[in-house]
Amino acid sequence: MKRALAMFLVLILCFTLVGFTPQYTYAQSGLEIEETFTDIGVTKYWEKVERIRLNNSNIGKEKFISDNKHKTGNIIEEFGGTAEPSSKLFLLHYAEGWDTGTQQYPVLFVHGAGKNGDYAADPKENDGSDGIMQYLKDNDFKFFSITFAHPHGDNYIQREILAAAIQRIKEVTGAEKVDIIAHSKGNMSARMYVSNVKKSWGQGFDQDVRRYIQLGAPNGGIDYSFRNTWAAWGIMGSNGHGPVPFTRMMIYGFWKNTAYHSLYDSSDGGGAYTGQAQMLTRWDDEYSLGSLEQDWYTAYHGGQGFYSYSKGIDYAIEQGGDLINILKNSPVDSSVQIATLAGNQNVINGVVMENDGPSDGIVFVESALMTEPMTAGGASLLDKRVLSMNHVELAYDNSAKSWIKTQLTR
Repeated sequence: MKRALAMFLVLILCFTLVGFTPQYTYAQSGLEIEETFTDIGVTKYWEKVERIRLNNSNIGKEKFISDNKHKTGNIIEEFGGTAEPSSKLFLLHYAEGWDTGTQQYPVLFVHGAGKNGDYAADPKENDGSDGIMQYLKDNDFKFFSITFAHPHGDNYIQREILAAAIQRIKEVTGAEKVDIIAHSKGNMSARMYVSNVKKSWGQGFDQDVRRYIQLGAPNGGIDYSFRNTWAAWGIMGSNGHGPVPFTRMMIYGFWKNTAYHSLYDSSDGGGAYTGQAQMLTRWDDEYSLGSLEQDWYTAYHGGQGFYSYSKGIDYAIEQGGDLINILKNSPVDSSVQIATLAGNQNVINGVVMENDGPSDGIVFVESALMTEPMTAGGASLLDKRVLSMNHVELAYDNSAKSWIKTQLTR
């Protein structure tokens, strides 16, 4: 009797220990769920938000400046009270219906530069505009969105974080594959994952993406900052948002060190816009540079101008590892289906943006539609389309939403 009782107590203890095994540890995927938020005052548009840590010793904290720190209060709280979190961390946002939606494949939205996961739900950032999240949720999709730690971070790191987010979504939904919707810079990490472009320590593509939906993707790269130089004076003169191509600039009659705000790496005093430098490529053979831009020649080719000093786009491309060229030579896995949407309106918030060639205001239409390198390995192209909208509208315009739903359900 005593032996039977002892055995019973051992069994009870074993089950008790199992019950108290920390649920935030996932040894197989190297993930820790650090904190889960369910208070609507914090999560805002989401049923819940998880702060997750990817335990990878190759990933650390990237450089922040005041411009690219997180500014949104709830995002800062979800990151543990810091506006400059380690890049090991990310937020995974769960829309209502993430566990009850009837559509077979979960959907993950990947935000662009300077944004966060809330962009999928509040694209006009005014707490009053529904986004692609509400639209797809109402159509019975299991919808998720990611927030990267660094709004302009290294795309090799964000690729690993994206892979981790996909792993987590598969764990909580039981799905074998997910669908990705990526906007703007978010396409860099997405494209790198499905093309298996990674560092030696990176996670290989697990063939767990069914469809990859591109919105305003810089498939052929961009050279916006180096050809639209007046924007740099707007940024630096008004403490604005975004990188500049100059290490020194004359601002209000005084020479200023602007290297910290530049596209160059930390060896040149920069390093806060690594992910932006990785998107660079030259388009001057296709679209001539505008000679009315301030110091237009030296900005692009490098050297001392009248009001600035630039190391040139070739130098920045080299520092960024010429990633666009690598992607052009790395087809998407043949198991993935692709759909690409581009815009052709270059006015954003009433301001004429990129106008040296047809563009959505940021990305040349030709760059966004450069799908041939992606399909060279057998990946199928579901659709490639241009709609009359600008770069930001691609993420929320009703026509864009309808097109996205079509690509997910066809």
